[in-house]
Formats: sequence, structure tokens, C-alpha cells
Amino acid sequence: MTSREGYDAYTLYLGIKLHFHSKDYDFIKYNGKVKSDINSFLKRKDKYHFGKLFKTHKQELQDFYIANLSLKDLWAGDLLDNECVKVYKDWKNRNQKLSYLFETEVSDLLRKKNINQVLEVKNGQHPILLKQFMGKKISLETICIMDEIIGFTKDWERLISETLVYPDIQNRINKYKSFISVDYKKYKELLKELCI
Repeated sequence: MTSREGYDAYTLYLGIKLHFHSKDYDFIKYNGKVKSDINSFLKRKDKYHFGKLFKTHKQELQDFYIANLSLKDLWAGDLLDNECVKVYKDWKNRNQKLSYLFETEVSDLLRKKNINQVLEVKNGQHPILLKQFMGKKISLETICIMDEIIGFTKDWERLISETLVYPDIQNRINKYKSFISVDYKKYKELLKELCI
């Protein structure tokens, strides 16, 4: 490993971490650019962790960071744990079968309720879709695609009275949408069919 590879892994880590865990930074908007320099990096005690992360994940490093840092704020050493590798494998599997996952999750969601019922905020309480997401019955990918098509989080922000859990979830949804690259027209048609 060269110090350059470790430094590149470090700056990518900073960019993805800032994207998910700060309000103002947008990885896509700033093209992943962060304030850092290689001399400061070389003085860090965890520089070898970044070298190892680069060596282990190479071209998949950005996806590995997205999969893990979108869930929680992790230190570089934590990213070397087997749990993070498992999280990445699960993320990869979800994204490889995204169309199937979306169709399955949405059809299960709409089995007993219609789309308006699952999105409705009653008396400031969490809507059914949000509860299903929090209960891990709906993936982050599915809720992001649905929000991109329908735009319900703007209404939820205004209507949900709870201010401890939902604002973080909304931020996570908005930040994660930047990394979903799908044919939204296709998903919109699929959602229409599932709503019938």
C-alpha cells in the first residue's frame, strides 16, 4: 500500500461520512472534495486502517462506505470488523435485486391498505410506511425510491409532531437518495401497477 492509496481511502471516507452525518455537506454537489492534506493524514494513528480498507475493497470502497456509513457514524477501525463486511454484502444483494425487492416490499405493504392510507399522518403520528421502515420491513432503498416518485417526506416533515426520531430518518432518506441510480420512470409505472 502506498500512502497515496491510504490517503485516497481517507478522503473518500471523510466525504461519505460528512455526507451522511452533517447537514450541510453534499458528496455529489462537492464531487467528494473535502478539506484535508496528506501531511496531516500521515500523522494520524489510524492511517494504516485506511490502507487496509483500500487494499481490501479497492473499486468497491465507495459502495462499502455508503453501505456502512449510511447506517451509522463509524470510525475507520470499526469498518474493518466482520459486521461491516456483512452489512456491505447485504447492501450489495439488495441493490442487485432492487426491482424485485421494491416490488415485493411495496406489494406486501399495500396488501391490506391503499397508498394513501400507508402515507397518511394521523394526529401527528408516524404513518404506516414509516413504521414499516422503522420495523425493517421496508428497506431504505424502497422508501427512497417511493419518496423520489411521490415526495411524501416534505409533508411528513410538516405533519409529524414527533421531533426526536423522524428528523434523523428524513435526513437519512434525503442523503441516501443521492446514491440511488435507477430508472425512476420504470419504478413509477411499477408503483402505479401495485397501487391498483
